[in-house]
Amino acid sequence: MKTAVLFGGTGMIGGHLFDLLLNDKRYDEVKVFTRNPIEVEKSRIKLHIIDFDKLDQYSSLIKGDELFCSIGTTLKKAGSKENFAWVDHDLPVKLAEIASKNKIKGFYIVSSIGANPNSSSFYLRTKGQMEEDVLKHSFKRIVIVRPSMLLGKREEQRFGEELGKAVLHVIDPLMIGRLKKYKGIQAKTVARAMIKVANLQQIRKNIYESNELKRLAGVKE
Repeated sequence: MKTAVLFGGTGMIGGHLFDLLLNDKRYDEVKVFTRNPIEVEKSRIKLHIIDFDKLDQYSSLIKGDELFCSIGTTLKKAGSKENFAWVDHDLPVKLAEIASKNKIKGFYIVSSIGANPNSSSFYLRTKGQMEEDVLKHSFKRIVIVRPSMLLGKREEQRFGEELGKAVLHVIDPLMIGRLKKYKGIQAKTVARAMIKVANLQQIRKNIYESNELKRLAGVKE
């Protein structure tokens, strides 16, 4: 029996991670860290309402076997590049630092398709820098997942994302071979793949692209 630690449990992927971990008998305790209260029915869920600006103050609580991080935002929602970098780079890297010091064995984090520290895109460059800095920390197992366009329902409406989904619906069947990893992917599929890889006896690499996540989750193309 294991203890899972979850950050980002109210987001699109995180919501599915929350539900799946809640019903996975391999985990006898799930620690969920959020800014705001959420409804918790089962006793093995330990909810921690924290100030994400002061993560160090809660480091003694961030303990377990595996940490799942699906924290992320958009430039529009963040309001500035500085705020975006804080959410999508600084927070995950700080979590990796604390988790490593607390001897958490596995660290599983959501990045993005195309993440590259040298990208001309600020979004993809930030994600790539986050990956580089997270990988500097010591874990028995560390996995970065790079989903493409996420499919599923969000609480908030994102016009750009909805437009992208409409375009993707048209071109998706044309994405074959090396383009497969750019096909849209259900948020629940990403969550399933993260938990699947966390429970594999062996993993061969640290980074899984979108099409590989589908295979892990048992989704046929």
